[in-house]
Amino acid sequence: MKKILTLCLAVLTAAVTVNAKDYKHSIGMVAGTGIGVQYKVMPKEHFTIIVEEGFAFCPSRTANVGGYQSWATNCVLAYQTKTLAEGQGIKLGVYAGGQVKFHYVFDDAGLIGFGAAAGIEANMTNAPIAFSFDFRPGYGCLITSTGGWTIDPVTGDLVPAGGGNVMATHLFDYSLNLGIRYTF
Repeated sequence: MKKILTLCLAVLTAAVTVNAKDYKHSIGMVAGTGIGVQYKVMPKEHFTIIVEEGFAFCPSRTANVGGYQSWATNCVLAYQTKTLAEGQGIKLGVYAGGQVKFHYVFDDAGLIGFGAAAGIEANMTNAPIAFSFDFRPGYGCLITSTGGWTIDPVTGDLVPAGGGNVMATHLFDYSLNLGIRYTF
């Protein structure tokens, strides 16, 4: 009985202490308040760069603005821990940093913005797969050449009003993102 318990303890210890494959690059999909392609690189220990391209719907917390839809390019620069916890075939880490975003907002407008980013990442120990979840609050400046902005009475979204002048407005927005990536 002692031998069986010792063997079970040794197998359990080995399973818990197996390290996830450390990676330098990963590519995959991101979904949440949008959907797109995500590429992540770790050029130095604890330094992460995430670049995303895709469609986004960004809810807004600015008064009387429901949100906006756009074609988005986001770049996140973050500090990432190597291991927060590990076990059961998963290695967890956290990251936090800032983001810069460039969005082509439909209806002839654009957004330039910045914000924070904080998330958690799980690396599979037996497969080259990483999962991530993050929250990114941000600030942006919407610019249009169609003559100003108005609130769509049906959707509550901020939309260009028309008229031909270049106009800008600011807003606070956020995104929630779930990613799955192949690591190499």
